[in-house]
Amino acid sequence: MRIWFNRGFSLAPIAKAMKAAESMLEVLVSTGEGRPVYDGPDETFVEPDLDPADYVQWVREQIVARRVDIFIPTRLREHFYSADLPCLVHFACSKDAFTIIEDKHAFARATEHLECHLPTLQAETADELEKAIAAFEAAYPGLQPCVKPRKGVNGHGFWKLTDHSPAAHLLHPEFRNMRKDVFVQTLRMQETQEAMAPLVVMGYLPGPEVSFDVLAHAGTMLKYVARTKFDRRQLVQTAHPLEHYANTLVRQFGLHGVVNLQFRKASDDSWKILEINARPAGGSVYAEEFGSTLLGDWGGILTGRLKPREVTVPSLDIEISTTTVHSIVDKKEHAS
Repeated sequence: MRIWFNRGFSLAPIAKAMKAAESMLEVLVSTGEGRPVYDGPDETFVEPDLDPADYVQWVREQIVARRVDIFIPTRLREHFYSADLPCLVHFACSKDAFTIIEDKHAFARATEHLECHLPTLQAETADELEKAIAAFEAAYPGLQPCVKPRKGVNGHGFWKLTDHSPAAHLLHPEFRNMRKDVFVQTLRMQETQEAMAPLVVMGYLPGPEVSFDVLAHAGTMLKYVARTKFDRRQLVQTAHPLEHYANTLVRQFGLHGVVNLQFRKASDDSWKILEINARPAGGSVYAEEFGSTLLGDWGGILTGRLKPREVTVPSLDIEISTTTVHSIVDKKEHAS
């Protein structure tokens, strides 16, 4: 059984973990030009830089040439739902669900019925943003607003909005603080050159963060590992108080395969659903060496060796040590 992940995040260690547990599996990974190549996959090859239509055709040709049985898109996924490919294509959810998940405002509206809902406003111009910030502060006094691109990943474009130093974003950009009027005025200047990308306004969540790595099958959560992220460590558990919310979200969005749900604690100690990543997170490999078999069981289901009802849930409650750039920044911020 040969599966192929196209360009994505942390795929080499994920491939390595899947292969270690599933001898029938061969894993191929494609990457971008100039990107590093790591051990793990059976084969790693470079993708060309093409427009979406040509890229889909290139994928179609690679599936035939490399004898791929299952294609798991993690890049340009929206273009493959209607593509006629000569193999099985593994999607983490339906196209409609994916469209919602990838849009922070649409996702917030779709989760309004949940107690863990994160109130979110949208803005497409600087004037709209100024009004959205004022409306947010009136509705949620005491919460620090933050802004993000309506569509985006990995914290790109994230800023906490303050009333403090107008040069905060220049003097200490690592803290991601920017004065509200400076941010709005900067966008007004930007609009004289080109339209800004749509933004969302939401409350800043100080944390900690809990990342749920979930193995699901057609909207049913089979097992999960919850990773609570602290300064330089993570608490890894297979039983967590937020399990009910995770289960509800998996069912609502019909999630399938290994996906990632991120919750974060608000300043009032309530938990909020931040986002769903319709793909495996890089940290999903952490618990494999301790017997979670989350990725291994996914490989077993893909090859047909394992039926979803045969998946077993281990008992893990351990602490692992990690070091990240974010932990260093947080430590500096708390000391300042």
